[in-house]
Amino acid sequence: MTARKEDTSAKFGAFPCLLFMFALFAGHAMSSARPALIQASLDGGEPQLVSRLLVRAADYCARLSRASLDFVCLEEVSEKIYEQSPFSPPSPGAFLGRRNDIVEHRYLYDYQFVTEDGQKTEKRRILEIDGIKRKAEDTALDTTTFFYQNVLFGPVDLLAGSRQGFYRYTLRGRESMAGQAVAVVEAVPAPGLAVSVNQGTIWIRESDAAILKIVWNVRSMENSAAIRATAKQYKGTPQIVQITEFQLEKNGVHFPNRFSVEEAYVNKKGKKRVRSMLEAVYRDYKFFTVEVETSSIKGPRSRS
Repeated sequence: MTARKEDTSAKFGAFPCLLFMFALFAGHAMSSARPALIQASLDGGEPQLVSRLLVRAADYCARLSRASLDFVCLEEVSEKIYEQSPFSPPSPGAFLGRRNDIVEHRYLYDYQFVTEDGQKTEKRRILEIDGIKRKAEDTALDTTTFFYQNVLFGPVDLLAGSRQGFYRYTLRGRESMAGQAVAVVEAVPAPGLAVSVNQGTIWIRESDAAILKIVWNVRSMENSAAIRATAKQYKGTPQIVQITEFQLEKNGVHFPNRFSVEEAYVNKKGKKRVRSMLEAVYRDYKFFTVEVETSSIKGPRSRS
């Protein structure tokens, strides 16, 4: 595994591995920049609806942070990297004197997540790489672009009570998902904020404030060395968009079914160029413990 990663990084040495982890963990240090539980700033129409949803979403984030969880699932990860290589003559539509090579990789993991007494443990065993079966060895992520952790806790970044003071929330629309009313709420950094935070749009079910989908503009990554180096080479402004969908519900906790990251750069003429895409699909969940406050489910610990 190590040799493979070294070989890959040598081939794409100009574009080092990018690091992303949800701001949940950085947020504890950032929270000291402002008092905890600041009233959220609201813009746009229906402020009472948005305020009600934010209160309930903050309560969900608090319960999620205290929950005891133990589950496994399959995690299917695919990534595409669109690289430039010297080429003559240029192909139609390509940059002059260069071509785009598409490098693709697929990984299948047995994914386990456990939280107990506030400690979060995330483990992976590799089952397949590019369709070739492996020996189910313990491993970290084998991706060559983005590293991510704790996808389940994504809502905490934008909606925890201790973080709502960092954002200004606006109702952008109302939609129907699976026949149920959903509010589309945008969260943008509050004016004059002294720390870097992400920007996102959240799909919140109106009946119970369930968080069904989040689309992030990951602005906190724009100043990373890897992103700056790539932006300079591509002569564009970075645009890192991340999407998480939470379509599986168990005992009041919403688990992810899909997570994706698109890395793109926009030049001065507004032309967008995608450099990489990563997608993770989560399926075949098996729950051993899901305890949220006083309610709980428990099942026999077996992977069969």
